[in-house]
Amino acid sequence: MIYVIGIGPGSKELMTMQCIDAIKDAEVIVGYKTYINLITDLIEGKEVVQNGMRQEIDRCREAVEIAKTGKKVAVISSGDAGIYGMAGLILELTA
Repeated sequence: MIYVIGIGPGSKELMTMQCIDAIKDAEVIVGYKTYINLITDLIEGKEVVQNGMRQEIDRCREAVEIAKTGKKVAVISSGDAGIYGMAGLILELTA
């Protein structure tokens, strides 16, 4: 399973409960390191895969490969995951 999560502007108070619940449910967190740093209090003890800017395709490929092992993966984006995030790329890679 892959959750594609938009964390909005990054403040926990501005995230939806669905976003927070999905992060808590995930076993592996994948994302751009700056966005990962915004949610460290939510991902304590989880496996984290992070890298730098312009490596979106690599992050999504790795998320798909990890999910194939049966783990629940959360791909973290800023803003809306469908507009600014990785939803389109994840769908493309899994099609």
